[in-house]
Amino acid sequence: MSTEELTGHYIRIDGTRTFYDEIGTGIPFIGIHTAGSDSREYQYLLPLLAARGFRAVALDLPGHSRSYPQNWRATTSLHEHAEFVFRFAREVFGDEKPVVAGCSIGGCISFDLIAHHSDAFRAIIPMEGLAWGSRILPAPVDLARPSWSTAWKPFLEYAAVDSLGKPTLARAEKVKELWWQHQNAHEAGNGDIQGWAAHDVRHLLGDSQCPVLVVKGNDDFWLPAELIEQSAAMVGDQAEIAMLDGIGHYPMFEDPELIADLIADFVKRRVVE
Repeated sequence: MSTEELTGHYIRIDGTRTFYDEIGTGIPFIGIHTAGSDSREYQYLLPLLAARGFRAVALDLPGHSRSYPQNWRATTSLHEHAEFVFRFAREVFGDEKPVVAGCSIGGCISFDLIAHHSDAFRAIIPMEGLAWGSRILPAPVDLARPSWSTAWKPFLEYAAVDSLGKPTLARAEKVKELWWQHQNAHEAGNGDIQGWAAHDVRHLLGDSQCPVLVVKGNDDFWLPAELIEQSAAMVGDQAEIAMLDGIGHYPMFEDPELIADLIADFVKRRVVE
């Protein structure tokens, strides 16, 4: 299978026109993208999962790429994003329980789903995310000021590239592709970062009803290993951790074969039908 076999769809969630890519049949899977980006981050992973027996989809969160924002405003709450993903899963897969994986803010959204809807999923896989955010400015609302917002475009363009693992940084075509995916993400990305800064579900973790795999790339300077370990420990006995050498902040984009094998193996070992 190849990326050319991906099929794009539109669906309405709470009246919001929402885009998602899909390929394959079998175990349902949902991919959640990073701040300010979209489902293209999963375009290489989805066909590999389909070849491993998954019906694999990845959505554009509200306001991102081909999905319209809810009420024509940027979403500034990761919990709102998580609830949207939960309703999306119900609309697309009905009563089937999907595997869900998210990266960066998608990883934080995944922790939110663990906190609120773990019984609705086969497995949840937070990648490069934590159970809580941290303020990068005196208050998250400051990010909405024009003086701060002007910095968001170069922040996404250059910080995203610098967040890649060393092997991927050496591949010019991959670097350029990631840069392009992030360059027009101002409004949605602004909201995402406000949501990340205010997000905290630490007090709601501890009784996950599904297995959890917490993934960290060892080249990712954004997330210290000890914070990943603390987030996983809060989930409890259902959680495992995978530390990946040579991987940065975008595992599914940097080495989709590795992540496809990691997900398929985890589901095979830990999911009881």
